[in-house]
Amino acid sequence: MIKGLLAAVAVVFAGVVGYKILEKKNPALIKKVKGSIDEAGEKMGSILTDAKESFYEGYAQG
Repeated sequence: MIKGLLAAVAVVFAGVVGYKILEKKNPALIKKVKGSIDEAGEKMGSILTDAKESFYEGYAQG
């Protein structure tokens, strides 16, 4: 269990260090990725809203 915890801490540390390096070297890339994630979240929200409305319409009819 200790080895797994240490491995998780090492992965998180490496991720943070990697993120900071990328942010310093290429900040435009970070902004582009964040924008893509935001767009994907908005699209997913729209899809879920449409699915919910379709379900309610189908449930009301049947």
